[in-house]
Amino acid sequence: MNWLYSFPDLFILISFAAFLVVVILALPSLVRRLPWMKPNDANTDFVLRTQATLFTMTSLVLAFTLVEAENNFRKADALISTEASQLNRLDRLLNRYGDLAAQAVRPRLLAYAQSIVSDEWPAMLKGTPSEKTRAAFVPISRGILSLDPQTNRETMIYGEILRSFDAVAESRDARLAALSVALPAAYWQVVLFAVLMLLCVSSTVQRTPFRTTVLAAQMAVIGAFLGFVFIQDQPFKGQMAVDAEPIVHTIAIFKERNVE
Repeated sequence: MNWLYSFPDLFILISFAAFLVVVILALPSLVRRLPWMKPNDANTDFVLRTQATLFTMTSLVLAFTLVEAENNFRKADALISTEASQLNRLDRLLNRYGDLAAQAVRPRLLAYAQSIVSDEWPAMLKGTPSEKTRAAFVPISRGILSLDPQTNRETMIYGEILRSFDAVAESRDARLAALSVALPAAYWQVVLFAVLMLLCVSSTVQRTPFRTTVLAAQMAVIGAFLGFVFIQDQPFKGQMAVDAEPIVHTIAIFKERNVE
């Protein structure tokens, strides 16, 4: 269902809500064909009480699932901010090192950061890393490993550069690993089972125009919740996807530091 992420978020919310409304309006005509499920005044009161309980439980499950999806989204966003911070720290250390060889690495680091935004980010939105960005990282590694500190000051800074370089590499690995972050299948199975049971029970209510309207409104709310959970489930997909703004800001800092 990843193709749904190509649509606007509002469309997804309306589609989920509308789908459940159509189902709750059409399902009673099918249920009436089962003799033991045919609505009548004798069991309507019991069904309404059960339906209210199921609606509450389904809403709670959806709320819990939404919290988990939001946590995944925030973790992915935090990874980007951390990577941007590590890139900025590495550039600052290279600038502080003062050697011409270290200064020569900085344009390569800038090119790598720009490749993350222009090359890897579009690829990530499709679920894959960028080979071009990986290739842009290789010259940085070679340039840093070729540094030869001569003084105690350079030796201390070089140690920090190596640690920061390792942190940058780990940050990229963590970001790429986050491409697979999503709610476990068990969450969706529980949610869909709860919604299915709610639909089945609601379809056995003795219908009046007022009850039909209320039940349709209930299903629209459940559908909107489902749509919102779906939107939040994949942090790097859809309109609300995590963006590369922290890295874009870091690139601007790189350029300002070069001017100074």
